[in-house]
Amino acid sequence: MASFYIVRHADKENGEFNNPLLRHNDQPISQKGREQAQKLCAFFVDKGISKIYVSAYQRTGQTAAPLAGHFNLAPVVDERLNEIDNGLFDGPTTEEIALRFPAEWKAFRERQADFRFPEGETGKEARDRIVAFLNEKQEAHGNENTLIVSHEGLIRLLMCHITGNPVYNRWNYYVDFCGITELTYQVDYGSWKLIRFNQSC
Repeated sequence: MASFYIVRHADKENGEFNNPLLRHNDQPISQKGREQAQKLCAFFVDKGISKIYVSAYQRTGQTAAPLAGHFNLAPVVDERLNEIDNGLFDGPTTEEIALRFPAEWKAFRERQADFRFPEGETGKEARDRIVAFLNEKQEAHGNENTLIVSHEGLIRLLMCHITGNPVYNRWNYYVDFCGITELTYQVDYGSWKLIRFNQSC
């Protein structure tokens, strides 16, 4: 049975790294991140990865680079793997956010219902795009082991889908840098099965 491996990107640099083509800060991975990315090779060396997908942010491509070299694969960028768009919550301090967007800040803090980040996404919208991506790739090459490098928020939303939790419970999951999640698709049941979550490499 083929597996889909979803990995959070490696540790990233601090600071501002503006990319006019992307909504949010486009940090590269740090020296620590490069070491983490290399360690992924030991886990995946015998996994027979046939496809690698990354988000549009450079830290995911850099995380995948050692494995791409090992398997002689060119990672494919898919923007559906981008982090959840938290809109105008990105940048200001928590005090500024609470003052400018009191309703959204209240929903964010209470975690009892989904909400839209100002000029951004809802949890459901972000969840639906990662689920749509997975379903599409399972249909296309579900018999091949596939590696996906994405972001913590999106992986947490995927876990809500897999475990039947509402999207506002996503903060109950934690994903380490380079944490490995493995899924297989149960054809007989038309659903995804969780094999491992946030395994360290």
